[in-house]
Amino acid sequence: MCTTRMQTGVGRPQFSAVLECAAEAKKHGKTIWADGGVRHPRDVALALAAGAAQVMIGSWFAGTYESPSDLRRDHDGRLYKESFGMASARAVAARTATEDAFDRARKSLFEEGISTSRMFINPSRPGVEDLIDEIIAGVRSSCTYAGANSLPDFHEKAVIGIQSAAGYAEGRPLFTSWKN
Repeated sequence: MCTTRMQTGVGRPQFSAVLECAAEAKKHGKTIWADGGVRHPRDVALALAAGAAQVMIGSWFAGTYESPSDLRRDHDGRLYKESFGMASARAVAARTATEDAFDRARKSLFEEGISTSRMFINPSRPGVEDLIDEIIAGVRSSCTYAGANSLPDFHEKAVIGIQSAAGYAEGRPLFTSWKN
């Protein structure tokens, strides 16, 4: 779980960051990864529309049986897997274990994030294969709406607009019937 923006005051919303960084990377013939803020297929589509060539979605898979962490049980018997950010003390320590003390100490200054987070296993939650299918279906649908035949085409054809909180709420699914 990333805490960079809350701990440091540095950072910006994912879409804005991807849009600006992708434009600059393109000038140099490079591509970028979008990393963070991905909770729904729409977030993957927005990152690709903004110009990302790849999108990191690891936390989406963290609470699945297929994720790499060991399956554990809490004091109430609930199954969970541990998840932690790559800038956390735990990840930094693992990456720098073979370095000398000076380099390890220097890099520990840049530790941030939570070293452990419990991602509880929900037996009714889809597995990784089904989650990937859901993501791909959402991105394909977005490409169809934009009239795009490829991801680079999607980036070129996607029309981006600012949406208010009220507009976002309006677009959410209605989980109740219109009838009483």
